[in-house]
Amino acid sequence: MKRLQVFALLFLVLLSSSSLGSPAYIPAFDRFAIFIHDVSPGYLTQLEAITSLIDEYGLQNETYLFVIPDHGGEMPMWKYRAFMDFLERLKREGYHIELHGYTHIGDEFNCNSTLAQKKLELGLKALSYLNVTPKYFIAPRYSLSSDALGVLLDRNITVIGRDFIYLPNGTVEPIYNREYTWYIPSSLLPYELASAESVYSNINGTFFFSVHPRAVNNKAGMEFLREFLRFVSASGLG
Repeated sequence: MKRLQVFALLFLVLLSSSSLGSPAYIPAFDRFAIFIHDVSPGYLTQLEAITSLIDEYGLQNETYLFVIPDHGGEMPMWKYRAFMDFLERLKREGYHIELHGYTHIGDEFNCNSTLAQKKLELGLKALSYLNVTPKYFIAPRYSLSSDALGVLLDRNITVIGRDFIYLPNGTVEPIYNREYTWYIPSSLLPYELASAESVYSNINGTFFFSVHPRAVNNKAGMEFLREFLRFVSASGLG
């Protein structure tokens, strides 16, 4: 039975690796990038645990923090001193601070251009308190209207989707952007870890690794994060 489980695991890993298609290599990110979604004061404890592991493996420069400026419309980041200090410290250490919507309520950027412009300006103002001008944007739930996309690209902001990246010059590239740690149960940890390591070893494009605080902060999720970051660090990023 154990041998059968091993063969099944290897089959699933090979199937995953063979179905990648042709994701692009994005020079700005090199071969590997970590996207931390939902960066907000409400998840400070979880974010501290996640970034502690990233620090341990020296992957600060590969990590992009997608900040919700006013989570739920009732958590303006600039009113949370500990959170702002946390982001300031991470910025000094090489982390990149980017934008993840404004309130993250519903599909807020699946809207007309006027509303998208208003929300974008509010988000930019919030990040300006950290002396940050974001280069990248992920829409909450990856939900984005063509009008909102146009507003973002016109401001020279690159938009990252679930399967594509949209560059201000009008180029659209397919990407490999995967989240392996969404409330992962312990039973799936070996498969997900083997799958991620196989993909990373064989992908010709950029490997985008997405993480959500709280969703990753269970025992299996943090074990995955530790083992995978160790693997990437040992394998090299070039």
